[in-house]
Amino acid sequence: MTTTTRMTEVTGFTGTIASFASLAVSFVNRMIVARRNRKTILTLGEWNDEMLHDIGVTRADLHSAIGTSLLDDPSERLGALADVRSRVRAATR
Repeated sequence: MTTTTRMTEVTGFTGTIASFASLAVSFVNRMIVARRNRKTILTLGEWNDEMLHDIGVTRADLHSAIGTSLLDDPSERLGALADVRSRVRAATR
């Protein structure tokens, strides 16, 4: 018995539409995640400075992260700032 597998490739106009739709869905998903993370970072602003220090960030880090473009995920910037601060502390010890 022989089994034949047939692969179809989406090309032309249909392929272009499918590609565009995929990019649009990806963009919307990134925006939803960025918005959710922005709201979370805003709630961190309600914490006192000692609590922020415990998680390795400062109030200035929060302002810097929130100051990014609405198209960017502020949690990535906040994480990078906390990582740099952690490395600097480790190097000075």
